[in-house]
Amino acid sequence: MRIIVLQGIPNTGKTRTLNLVYDMLVPNGGGVSTNRQVIGNLIQNDFSDIEIRGIKRIAFYTMGDYSTYLANAIYDYDRQNCDVLVFALSTNTAKVRANNALNQFSATRINKTVAPNATAELATNTADAQTIFNLI
Repeated sequence: MRIIVLQGIPNTGKTRTLNLVYDMLVPNGGGVSTNRQVIGNLIQNDFSDIEIRGIKRIAFYTMGDYSTYLANAIYDYDRQNCDVLVFALSTNTAKVRANNALNQFSATRINKTVAPNATAELATNTADAQTIFNLI
């Protein structure tokens, strides 16, 4: 399994960006959701799912604040034979368990671009989403 990590400090738009990537998969390749579920705080819009796109199984996990949950998600998606896992990782603490799990796989880490102001958030998140989409 290949992993794409969007990492950054809290509240910089990681989850919003991964929601954009997820939404890009449907119109640009006929992706099919297997069972999108809201996880964590409903207000944060965190989710998990496996998107089927052609023969690829692309997993998403956006609740990046909790190391043990992230580590468990990495192992779980690997057991489900996902080709790619895209997840958010909040860098405000060490996340030892998550990083130990992550280091067992081929991973690309992308630093979340921080928008200079609220007006630029959508453009900044969309640019980061396109970078991730291109890696999938």
